[in-house]
Formats: sequence, C-alpha cells, structure tokens
Amino acid sequence: MTQLPPIWTEDFRIQSFHMDPTGNALLTSICNFLQEGASMHAEKAGFGFEQMYRCNQFWVLTRLKVVIDSYPRWMDELTLKTWSRGKNGIFYLRDFYIGNNQQKFIIKATSSWAALNVKSRRPEVVAHLEEGLKTHDGEIALDERLEKLPELQKPELLRTRLIEYTDIDIVFHVNNVKYIEMIVNSFPKEKLIKNQIHSLEVNYLGEAQYNDTLAIYQDAAETGSERDMISIVRQTDNKEVCRARLGWKKR
Repeated sequence: MTQLPPIWTEDFRIQSFHMDPTGNALLTSICNFLQEGASMHAEKAGFGFEQMYRCNQFWVLTRLKVVIDSYPRWMDELTLKTWSRGKNGIFYLRDFYIGNNQQKFIIKATSSWAALNVKSRRPEVVAHLEEGLKTHDGEIALDERLEKLPELQKPELLRTRLIEYTDIDIVFHVNNVKYIEMIVNSFPKEKLIKNQIHSLEVNYLGEAQYNDTLAIYQDAAETGSERDMISIVRQTDNKEVCRARLGWKKR
C-alpha cells in the first residue's frame, strides 16, 4: 500500500475515436476518462481491482453527477484531476475536474462508490482505505449533494436493449458507462445534433448481466422541457437498475 498525494493528475488527448458526429468529445468518452482516473488512483494507492478482489470486494459506482461547461474537441490536450472526499456512511465520495491547456476547468463531476462483496453483492467497509487514499477536504468540484432521483411520473417506453458481450466488464455485469451510452442512443439523431447534454445525474440501482433485456423509459411528463428523466428496467423481474436526469442546451 502506497501513500500518494491526495490529488491524482493525468493528462490525455481527445482522439478521433472519442468524438461524436459534431466533432465534440462523446459524453461516454468523458465518463470513461473519469472512470479511468478513479481506477488508476485506486490502483496506485493499493486499492485497485486485483488488490480488492483478493479481499473478496470490488468497486461499483453508485451515483454520479457531471456538469460540462464546454465540450472538448479533437486534438484538445486535457488534464484530469481526481481526489477522495472521504465517506458518507458506507459510500465513498470522489470528485473530478477536467481542464484544458488554458488551465480552465471545463468539466466538473462528483460521485459516490461502494465496495461490494464478490459473493453477496452487498456493500462493505474497505479496511485501511484512508492509509492509501487520503481524504482531500480542501476542494469540492461540485458543491451539490448526490441526491436520490425521483421516480418517473409517466413512463414511456423508448426502446429495449439486449445485453451483449461487449456490454459487460471484468465482474461480468454492465459497466456504468454502458448505461450512459444506452441512454444517449435512445434519443433521435436530430435531438442529439441540435442539442448537447450539459449535465448528467445517474443513480445506479442494480446490476444487469449478459443476455438480460433492458427496457429504457422516458418520463413523458418532462417532454418538451430542457431536461429528461430516464429509467432503465431489467425485464426479467421488472427491477429498475438505473435512473438518470439529463439537462440539455442548444449547440
């Protein structure tokens, strides 16, 4: 176990496969950068996947909020900063900044994570976490609580989606960014070309696995507004596995 500086910093560049048809970075690419930064920080501190798995635990993202002031574009050089904000009950908080080469933070995010037991799939405390991932109290990316999102008032089916091999990750469930990809792909191309998502909130409520069929619903009560509420339900048992709120703005 290694004591690291409290803020993990990583540089990266927007490449062609990170972009959408408008030339902006995909929202899913941004969220993958966040996940990778969190994973690398935990890995270097001694709490990465293999170290956790030896203790019969693994990390899952439980809540996420991302606010995008401006989307990076092809060839942009960016710096990601991430740090632990300590615990809230059994959940572990983590914040993020992504800045450009003018030292301006263009993306801010906050998140909560849980360590699940491999067999029971129930949250557990991580022993000695503070020794490797020291809490950084001096900085808050988004001074907002990660709230429980409300249930949809008038669910309207957008589409169904069969979970395939490339949707699952190393613990054999759907990766958190794949849910975001499913949500984005549920909207028509015309909406996505004319508008962009400037804020995203996600509650991860359960697991989906290979060969599950998911139903993706939109709240018809929000139609026509500048935001959308989305629910993803596992059809085999009608279990809601993901709930999200998207804020839109014109390009």
